[in-house]
Amino acid sequence: MRAIVAEMCSFNTAKTSVMLQLASPGVARGVHAHSSFTLRPVERARRSLFYIYVMTFGTPAERRRVTDATYRAHMRVKQKGGEKEKQGGGRGAYDADDEDLQLWVVATLYWGLVVWYEEVMGRLDDHTSDQAYREFSVLATGLRVPPEKWPEDCAAFARYWRETVARLEVTCEAREVSVDLLWPTKNLPWGLWLVTKLTGPMHRFTTIELLPERVRNDFGYPSTRYTRWMYWLKTAVDRTVYPRLPLSLRHFVMKYHMADFRKRIATGTKL
Repeated sequence: MRAIVAEMCSFNTAKTSVMLQLASPGVARGVHAHSSFTLRPVERARRSLFYIYVMTFGTPAERRRVTDATYRAHMRVKQKGGEKEKQGGGRGAYDADDEDLQLWVVATLYWGLVVWYEEVMGRLDDHTSDQAYREFSVLATGLRVPPEKWPEDCAAFARYWRETVARLEVTCEAREVSVDLLWPTKNLPWGLWLVTKLTGPMHRFTTIELLPERVRNDFGYPSTRYTRWMYWLKTAVDRTVYPRLPLSLRHFVMKYHMADFRKRIATGTKL
């Protein structure tokens, strides 16, 4: 797991993972109503990366700090559906601590990180793949998902993935949030705004092409000859260039966020 999470390239699928999360109506509703990623995108991304990196590389005490911060944030993301909505399947209700929703969120993170790591660095052998899969369960249990809910092995996860993807439903709320996700233009520092302008199109192509066909069509982002070509080009460039970069550069984002997290803990600064 550490080898996968440490690599900067593994996070190229971050927006694909979020899009898959949004395709679960409960997640979309909570994000649409409460998420700060459009108002405070840097802070929102930092907290997500803190959670992933600290749960992977942190000490037990550091893990407790980041999970406690996550629980406090999730306490605000709850709403009960009305009687009419409950009769219609409970679609009016959402809860950021819902075990099934959290399981799906972590499943998309695991899937996305592994997919692009293998795309760029090569496929993992069966033993390494199984070991990494078991280790990734820490992201789920850290969100209070019972250990027994995490599929037993890679084969069980593949079944869970197929069954869950088949049930996904893209709502109007999900489509609305996806626009801000794929075309972020608000509340960005100028440097990050420039980077987003330069790299955004390529990330959109990656996101679109990695989504299951039905899901991307429901979002309104169909695959085209152009998106397929650009996806192939990005994959080819990443495979050729990224593995040749020095480890200090490939692991920079991870090391930066771990150092930032520890500095904030030491100084009492908000995570």
